[in-house]
Amino acid sequence: MNRIKVFHVISHFDVGGAEKVAFNIACSHNAAIEYHMVAVLKATSQYAKDFKQEVGNSGIRIHQSLISNNKLGIILFPFWFLVTYIIHKPNVIHTHTEIPDLSVFLFCKLFGWLIRKRTKIVRTIHNNVLWNKWGKIGLVVERFYKRQRRNIAISLSTQKSYTEKYQQLCPIIYNGINIPKEKKFKSIHKGKINIAFAGRLEYQKGIPVLAEVIYRLKDDERFYFHVIGSGSMEQDLLEQLNECRNFTHYKRIYGLADYLHNFDYLFMPSLFEGLALMPIEAGFSKTPTIINSCVGLEETMPEDWPLKVQDNRVDDYIAIFNSLPQLDYNELQDKVFAFVSQKFSIEEMQKQYEKIYLNGIRY
Repeated sequence: MNRIKVFHVISHFDVGGAEKVAFNIACSHNAAIEYHMVAVLKATSQYAKDFKQEVGNSGIRIHQSLISNNKLGIILFPFWFLVTYIIHKPNVIHTHTEIPDLSVFLFCKLFGWLIRKRTKIVRTIHNNVLWNKWGKIGLVVERFYKRQRRNIAISLSTQKSYTEKYQQLCPIIYNGINIPKEKKFKSIHKGKINIAFAGRLEYQKGIPVLAEVIYRLKDDERFYFHVIGSGSMEQDLLEQLNECRNFTHYKRIYGLADYLHNFDYLFMPSLFEGLALMPIEAGFSKTPTIINSCVGLEETMPEDWPLKVQDNRVDDYIAIFNSLPQLDYNELQDKVFAFVSQKFSIEEMQKQYEKIYLNGIRY
């Protein structure tokens, strides 16, 4: 049987929800499909090396640029990818987030005559806000992807945002998540309630609120915070919490999902999300998440979830933290596990995308 070839184009083999989604789709064991992952940019971190090894061990073919600079990598992508395209002749190119979206757009503009009848373009919309830094370019690129009529939103919030901005209603395929393994995290503080924050240290993730909550609880012996991530607000965060002894900062932890069961709670004070993967992974690990009631986070928890606040109000977070010792922890665990198990099946996600790959579905 001739297998079709599906190329997932990602920014780089490094930390990122979109990269994980692409990998989870490509982990399907569908005998009718041969999966490849293509990185527009080169990544050299230890995380990237571990991620590439995991991708390769899963039987997925890997193609990676030799360029790490964003702009140069995008500009040169069409030319080095052309060789890969000619050799492998993909039937589907599936792109994830703006750097791959723009790179694939340029490739199609330059070599559209080569791929027009041979290759379908599929595109997953991962974020509520697109083209923050490249607004005018984004308008041109979006016209191209709208014509393909294979834009897929990952949540109600991304669907709504895209419809309002670009006047096209996309179908939704929820991100599916593998049930994490259980590995021991050696830095847990016994006798305390261990709270994890994991994400980019950027304003969107609610870093000022995170810092204030940790600072307000610095003398409360019940709690210990584990802050995992890096970004432009990293130094600000560390300076603000310089005198605090109730937290540890880790730049990154590879395979973090496998360690989430060690923590008592996950804390996500994001301002908005496309669809946050971390609380879903935490739910599968039976680790409840304390959230801001915002788009892209609300969909990851039951509607009547008690651990959420409106408008990221710090006083409300403090009230929740103070209430934690009195809550029925097992009930919270069972509630969130049942919810994510029903809504975020990885097999269902793979099945829905593969229906598009194999049957050429458009909308």
